[in-house]
Amino acid sequence: MNPRSTTKFRKRASILSVFALLVSLLGATLAVPAKAAGIELTYWSFHYLKATTEATEKIVANWNKENPNVKVKIVYVDVNNYLDKLTTSFAGGTAPDIFTSEAASIVSYSKGGYLADLTREMSRLKSTMPAGLWKVSSFGGRLYGVPLMTQTYTAFANVDKFKKAGVEIPKNTMTWDELRTLAKKLTTTNEYGLAWALRQPAALFMIMSTNFGGTYFRGLTSSGGASLSITNRELEVPTRIHQMIYEDKSIDPASIVLGGGANIAPFIAGKTAIMFGASYVASDLDIAAKEKGFNWTALPLPAGSVSNQQGANPQTLSVSSQSKYKKESAAFIRYMMRDDNLTSMALAEALIPSTTGAAKTALDLKKSSPGWTQILNDAGALTVAPFVQVPAYQKWKDTVAQPTWQQWVQGRITRAEMVKRLNDGWKSIR
Repeated sequence: MNPRSTTKFRKRASILSVFALLVSLLGATLAVPAKAAGIELTYWSFHYLKATTEATEKIVANWNKENPNVKVKIVYVDVNNYLDKLTTSFAGGTAPDIFTSEAASIVSYSKGGYLADLTREMSRLKSTMPAGLWKVSSFGGRLYGVPLMTQTYTAFANVDKFKKAGVEIPKNTMTWDELRTLAKKLTTTNEYGLAWALRQPAALFMIMSTNFGGTYFRGLTSSGGASLSITNRELEVPTRIHQMIYEDKSIDPASIVLGGGANIAPFIAGKTAIMFGASYVASDLDIAAKEKGFNWTALPLPAGSVSNQQGANPQTLSVSSQSKYKKESAAFIRYMMRDDNLTSMALAEALIPSTTGAAKTALDLKKSSPGWTQILNDAGALTVAPFVQVPAYQKWKDTVAQPTWQQWVQGRITRAEMVKRLNDGWKSIR
């Protein structure tokens, strides 16, 4: 999914206050106030994968065992209408204490006054994650969503097909030009070198535009005054992909009309040497490696004229401003963000954990997999995607950019028409 009244505490005896302060300074994650007896926190989650729900329930069970006075109750909400239900709960005054969301929702919810400011509660986490991840989950300099885990757009390689073709697999670095050359080298009269699911290309185009310094939106992002600006920098990625489809004929045209997961089975079956997709595809490839001996790896993130950075839209954890137990809710989030807990969540979801400690823990667990090693090392390339903090972005993306870019990759409109539709569409919803 592209998606996802403060309690006043009574004064304590001075000795207890000193003790609480010392515990805080020592970084304790469970500093739950003594008056918290009998509290139940409601935690909404949109996770549905079996491994992820099992990891979540284990974390919650451990928390409840360690904190018998502050129980957490999980409520799984259908991912397909999660944001609608969350919005309704805010409006109706029935919001959960804690909920999973995504950075793209932070601006609108925080502007509406629905989210608790977590800046101070999570201050010790700031130094443990890439600056871009922290910033993308903030609004007006305040943190409203704790980055949990995220993905990159990654090129996966069939190692055996590379070897058979006598083509060397890039290590450490790879440019967009090198990716294009690889796809051409691996294209034969019988098969295409690369499969790329582009049924919903908008997020990919915009996130990867940072490789060339593209931002799409200029100006204010904290008060909604951003303007759309489409220059050659923003058009580098959609143009290069279009060239690979229609000039090089190295991208399978049958793959571009498919959704993200539809190319996995053909890739495993050896139909193409490279498949581009979200990094969570690695979980399916792990299964294929175990059951069928499929030999795969991940290629380095493609670098453009500026960097190999990708804009991030991480899953987040937030506390509702309606919660009567904000401090307790924040304590539970800190508990979830412990390296062991975050690692179990991220690997279950096949995503990249947001903190450096959890990423290192995950890397140790996956050190035998060159593909996972590459993916987890890519965490340092995650940066803020400016459009995520533009309130009207989501509507423009869904109603304008997505259909426009679908027609572009399918060769139905010209570049000039693409730009005109994107600009006119933005003006129409402002």
